[in-house]
Amino acid sequence: MAYDPQQRFLNLVPGGNGIIYAIQADGKLYWYRHTNWSTGAPASWANSGSGRVIGNGGWQKFRFVLAAADGQIFACMPNGDLLWYRYILSNSTTGAGGWHSASGTRIGTQWNFPRVIGGWNNVLYAQEGNGDLRWYKYTGTNGSFKWAANSGAKIGAQWQPYTQLFADPNGVIYGTRHGSSLSWFRYLGTDGSFKWANGGEAVDTMLLGPFERGLFSNGSGTIYKIQTSTANPPGADTRLQWYRLLNSETVNTSGVQWANGSGSAVGSGFTREECAALQGYPTSLSARQGTSLGIHVSTTFPSYTSSTIRLAPATGAPVVVTQPTSRTGQFKMLQSGYHSAGCGWSQSFSVAVGTGSSWPSGVYASQLKSTHGKEHNVMFVVRPTTPQRQIAVLVPTNTYTAYNFWGGHNQYTSGQGGAQRTVSMQRPNMGTSWDNVYRTAPGIIDHLLHSDLQLMRWMTSKSIGYDCYADTDLHATGSSWLRTPAQGGNYKALVLTSHPEYFSQTARDNVVAFQNNGGRVIYLGGNGIYERVKYTADGHGVVFRRADGSRDVYADSGQSEAQILGVSHYQPTYMSFSPYQVRDTGNNPFTPGTGMSVGDIFGTASYNIAASGWEVDRRPAAVPGSVLVAEGLNKTGGAEMLYVPPVAGKGWVFSAGSLTLTASVPTDTALQKLLQNVFTQAVA
Repeated sequence: MAYDPQQRFLNLVPGGNGIIYAIQADGKLYWYRHTNWSTGAPASWANSGSGRVIGNGGWQKFRFVLAAADGQIFACMPNGDLLWYRYILSNSTTGAGGWHSASGTRIGTQWNFPRVIGGWNNVLYAQEGNGDLRWYKYTGTNGSFKWAANSGAKIGAQWQPYTQLFADPNGVIYGTRHGSSLSWFRYLGTDGSFKWANGGEAVDTMLLGPFERGLFSNGSGTIYKIQTSTANPPGADTRLQWYRLLNSETVNTSGVQWANGSGSAVGSGFTREECAALQGYPTSLSARQGTSLGIHVSTTFPSYTSSTIRLAPATGAPVVVTQPTSRTGQFKMLQSGYHSAGCGWSQSFSVAVGTGSSWPSGVYASQLKSTHGKEHNVMFVVRPTTPQRQIAVLVPTNTYTAYNFWGGHNQYTSGQGGAQRTVSMQRPNMGTSWDNVYRTAPGIIDHLLHSDLQLMRWMTSKSIGYDCYADTDLHATGSSWLRTPAQGGNYKALVLTSHPEYFSQTARDNVVAFQNNGGRVIYLGGNGIYERVKYTADGHGVVFRRADGSRDVYADSGQSEAQILGVSHYQPTYMSFSPYQVRDTGNNPFTPGTGMSVGDIFGTASYNIAASGWEVDRRPAAVPGSVLVAEGLNKTGGAEMLYVPPVAGKGWVFSAGSLTLTASVPTDTALQKLLQNVFTQAVA
C-alpha cells in the first residue's frame, strides 16, 4: 500500500455540485461525488462511495490545487508555476470522463504566495506574507495564458489572523481564527476593485472548537469538515461532516441560517494530512555539538534530497551547512497510538553535528526536497558542548509541541475534556516545517518558530551573541549549564522568546536558581511559564494536564509566573492587537538614548499586526520597585512592559509581556534601540 489509511489524502479539493477531487498521498487523483450534497443525506455517494481514479500519479508534487465547478483545475508547482487542467465529466453517476488535451499547460508564473484560495468562477485570491489579499481572474480558455486586466489588485489587508481561509462561489470567503468561530466575508467586486459586503467586516456564522482543521466549501453554502476524533489517545480522523449555510451569499442582511443545525455525518475514510507525501522528525529536538542526530523520514516520492541548513544564528536566508545528498524514498506506516507514542518510523539517515564556526549553537533543520522541489524541514536545536556566550536563548520546544496540529491533534484537541494528554515529540511538526515560501513569512500570525527566528536573526544582525537550548535541555541538564558567573558558570542572561508557556517543575526551578544568583531574565514573549508539564519516561513525549484533564497552571499552586517575570497572563485581551505607549523614561536603564519620550508610540507595525497582542501579560498586583516602561494600548488592557530592578543579589528582569512583540523587532527602529540597550545591560 502506497498510503497510510490514517493519513490517506493530502488535500480534498471541492469541484462543485458535490464533486470532491481527493489527492492521495501517493499522488493519485480520485473523483468523488456526494450526490445529496444539498441536503446532507448520509449514504448518498456516486459509485457507492468508492472514488474513481482519474489521475494515476504525480499529483502530490503540487503546493496547492484549486478547482472551478466546470472541471477546471488550477495546480501550483513549488517553483511558482501555475498549471491548468480540465477534467471533462461524461457521467456524473460514475465519474467517467477524460482530460482536456491542453491539461498541464502553464498559465502563470511566480505564484509564490503563502496562501491561495478560490478557483470558483475562475477567481483566485492570493494572500501575501504581510497579510495583503490580491484578486486574480483567469479569463483564458483551454489553457491559454490570459488573465483579467486588473489581476493582482489588492482587495484587502491584515488577513494573517485567519488560520484557515477557503472560498465559495460568487465572492464568499470563510475564515477561522484561533479558538473562535467560522467567519463569513463576501467580495462584491468583479474587477479587482475594493468592494465588500458588510463593509468588509466579518460575520460570525458557527462556533468551532479550537484548532479545528480540514474545512472546505463545495458551492451554495455547503461546507465539509473532517471531524476530530474524541478518543483518548485520539484515533484517526476519518469522518466527513456536512453543513449547509442556506443563505450563504446574504448572511449579512438575512441572518445566519444553517440547515440541520449541527450538521450530518456523510462519509468516512477521508483522513487527511497535507505533508503525508514527504515528512519527517528528528530523534531528539536537541543535539549537542559533535554528536550525531537521527532523522526519520516517510515519503511517497521515489527519491528525495536532504541537506542541513542553519536557521539561526543567521541574518537573512538560512545558511546551507551540508550540501544536498540524494536518498532513496521509503514510505512508512504509522504505529498505533502515534499521537502519544510517536510515529515509530525507522531512522532514515543521521546528521553529523559539527563544531566550531560552521556549526555554532542555534536552530537548524534537515531540509528534505522532492525532485520537483516540494519541501519539508525537520527542525532541531544545536546546543553547545560547553557554554560559549554570555546569553542563553531558550527555544520553546514544549510550545511547538503543544500547538503541533500534525495528525489533527495537539494539547488543545476538541472533545477530550477530563483527559490528560500525552503528545509525542517524535512526529512531524507543522509549526516548524514550513517550505521555502514560508521562510519569508507564512502568511498567518505566528507565535512559534517564525516569530522566534525573527528575534534571533535580528540579534545576529546586531552582533548579539547567544547559545541556544531546547526546553528539554533546561529540564534535563539546566542546573549544570544555566549558571551565572557567581555560580561558576558563563551566562549572565536568559532570553525567553515569543511564547514560552510550558515548563516542567525542574525547568522552572532552574530558572529561579539562576535568577536568585544574579541571572538576568529577558522575557520577550507573552503567556510565559504558565503551565506545568511533565515528560514521558523515555523523554520523547510531553504530558499536559493533570490526571483529571484540568490544566496544571503554576499559579494554582502558589507559583505564579509573576514571581519570576513580574507579570502574568491576562486573558481579556486575547486576539487583540495594538502598539505600545511609553510610560517611563527616567527610572529604567533601557530607554535612555532611544530618543523616546513619555507618550510616544512604538510597535505599530508588525508581522503579527501590532506589538502588543494575541496573548498579553500584566502585573497581577504591585511589584515592589518595578517600573512600567511602556504599556499596550489594547482596549481591554494592553501588555505591561516591565523592568524589575535587582534586589538582594537577585538578577533584574525585563518583561515585554506580549506574544506578538518579537514580530515587530525587524521593522520597528524604536523597539530595536530599546532592545539593544536591554542586551547591552544584560552582559554588563
